[in-house]
Amino acid sequence: MCEICKSEGKDYRFLNGTKDHIVTQQLYKVYKNSVAPVRLCYIHSIELFMIGEKRFLREHLSFARALATRSKKLSSAADSPFGF
Repeated sequence: MCEICKSEGKDYRFLNGTKDHIVTQQLYKVYKNSVAPVRLCYIHSIELFMIGEKRFLREHLSFARALATRSKKLSSAADSPFGF
């Protein structure tokens, strides 16, 4: 399922019509020294390409917040000497 559609409560199959496949895109400016893989539907992957990463995250704030909480979980695990 598309992570943007999921965070906004949309049906990605209805939104995309016959092109209802999911692709994995990379966000480079979210995590420090790391890449954030995100699963996007056809419409949102084109939107990311057309408007750029920074504006894309501004347009989809609920997804950006979810991504930030994911970032906090990853960074807290990396800060722990035991890895958890």
